[in-house]
Amino acid sequence: MTTRTDVLLARLQHVRKSGPSSWRADCPNGHRRARGSLAVTESEDGRILLTCFACHDTPAVLAAIGLELADLYPERIRDITPEGRRRARELFKQSAWAAALRVLQREATVCIVAAGMLRAHLALTPADDSRLAIAMERIRDARAVLA
Repeated sequence: MTTRTDVLLARLQHVRKSGPSSWRADCPNGHRRARGSLAVTESEDGRILLTCFACHDTPAVLAAIGLELADLYPERIRDITPEGRRRARELFKQSAWAAALRVLQREATVCIVAAGMLRAHLALTPADDSRLAIAMERIRDARAVLA
């Protein structure tokens, strides 16, 4: 039986196993740092986690291979009871919090590096300054999720 992960991996180039349910491949989005930048992981609940560490543009990556975001998720089982809906809301909230905390961790690292450069009296390049501004936006967005 062909799984959704098999379909995704078949459309990628230079796929190699990187863990029990993880692979690395070249990003199909057409940027210059594509080699091995795409990480694919199949989670225990059937979701496919996909990120390109170079372009960070999952919708464009999927579009390049003829897939959509919905293709990364298993069919939903809908429990319409009040308890089922409460449980679904709680799981969604936990998932959003976990994602926001991961963003905070990554973007706080960017801020720490910039602070270290400034402490060492090193000027931030325009690219550094731009990345720091992105980090600040992402931290603000993550904070809104956690509020």
